[in-house]
Order: sequence, then structure tokens, then C-alpha cells
Amino acid sequence: MSSAPETMEGWYVLHDCYRFDWKAWRRLDMEQRREMLSGLRDWLISARGSERGDSGAFIVSGQKAEIMFIHYRPTPAALNAVRRDLMACDIADLFIPSYGYLSIIEVSLYEATAMAHRMLAKQGLTSDAPTYAEAYQEELAKQTQQLEARCFRSLPDRGYVCFYPMSKRRGEHDNWYLLSQDERRQLMRGHGRLGHKFHQSVTQIISGSTGLDDWEWGVDLHSDDPLVFKKLVYEMRFDPVSARFAEFGQFFIGKSASPEELCAFIGQS
Repeated sequence: MSSAPETMEGWYVLHDCYRFDWKAWRRLDMEQRREMLSGLRDWLISARGSERGDSGAFIVSGQKAEIMFIHYRPTPAALNAVRRDLMACDIADLFIPSYGYLSIIEVSLYEATAMAHRMLAKQGLTSDAPTYAEAYQEELAKQTQQLEARCFRSLPDRGYVCFYPMSKRRGEHDNWYLLSQDERRQLMRGHGRLGHKFHQSVTQIISGSTGLDDWEWGVDLHSDDPLVFKKLVYEMRFDPVSARFAEFGQFFIGKSASPEELCAFIGQS
């Protein structure tokens, strides 16, 4: 039986997408609009200022949604609370839910162990050295601490986001979960090297959702240039991890919006 890889978890994540009722908006007078936008602005400022987590607003391109909120919080109950506070705003009567996704930020502990071994190799330590075991544990603790910071991070300060859910294939011939741990590790190592080519222009956040939502992972790519999303995803399609073993859901592309920019997007229409 193939063993499951160990992971470290962080914030719970909610992608909360809406269409907007423009017809109802146009029927409102200017004072009603100002009051609604003021309430929305105050809510988003409060949500972004959470001491335990983070929130962001994105103006979505295409017809799947018009507005997407991404929330990081310590528990699903805390995610429910921030969404409930949004629903308490008067303008929420004009928000039509179009998509939502629940997950939790995760990083594989493969990364910590692999990095610890590489750091010791750079120092000239080999596994048969008398001090190797102690040095390895010290280095592993450092790497694990760095991974923990990634689990409890803020939303990246980038101009655009590309979000999509995905799963690993469980087909008759290509079944990710029947591969050995070594086979999976080797495939993911090559997959990671390919993705590393884009590390300066893209911040990637992986969240696990097995047992939480309909897919197994949520993927957020943050960049200042949305064209990078196409280039990265296209190049990844030729990698065996994607070509043989990956299945993808819908893609959402959004432009980051401050509270003022979000209100301007609605108010100028």
C-alpha cells in the first residue's frame, strides 16, 4: 500500500465569488448607493485588518463572477463569520453567489527534509559523519520553521490572481495514488524544477481540500502580469505530473482591488 505524504497546514481559505445585480443598483438613488458603498468599504477594511488571517478583494474578468473575495482565517467558523459580516451589509442584497471554494494552506514536508539534506551537503557533511544526525535535526527544525511561516502568511502583494481547483487522477491506467512514495517524490521534484523558472514573477499558494470540497487542491497564482499565468500553466501541461495525472476545474482571473478601488468599480457603473 502506498503511503500518504506528510503535510503541514496553516490558514483555512475561502474563495467567495459573486455576480452583481446591476439592474437593482441602477434603480437606487445616489444617497442609497453612497451608504451601501460606505458599508462595503468599512467591511473590507475590517476584514483585511484581521489579526488572525487576511482578506482581499479581486475584480474578476469574464462571466463566471465579477467580484471574488479571498479570506485566510484560523478556522472554518472564522471564515463563516467574515462572510456573515459581509452578508450583513446592505449592498450584499445585490451580491449573487456564483462560486465558492473551501481549503486549507498546506506545504509538503518533503520540502523540509529535501532542503535539510541539501544544506548539509553544501557544508560537506555526509550521512556517515558522526555529527550528521544531530546536524540534520537542527537544519530540519530551521526548514520546518520557514515552512510554518508560509502556512500562516498574508495574501501576496501582487496585482493579479489566478485561482483554480485540481485533483490527481485516479484512472484505470494512470492512478497517482497507486504510485510509490519515491515515484511521487521524483515526479514532483521535476514538476517543482519547472515551476521554479517562474518563481520571481509568480507567488504560488497551494491549499489542500480533500474532504473539504469537491477537488483535492486549490491553487492560487499571484503575479503582476496576468500573461505569466498562461505561460506557466501551458508549460506545466507538458510535464508528466500534469499531462498524465492532473485534472483541473474552472479558472478565475482577478485583479487585486483595494477597498476604494472595489467601491469605484461598482460606483462608476
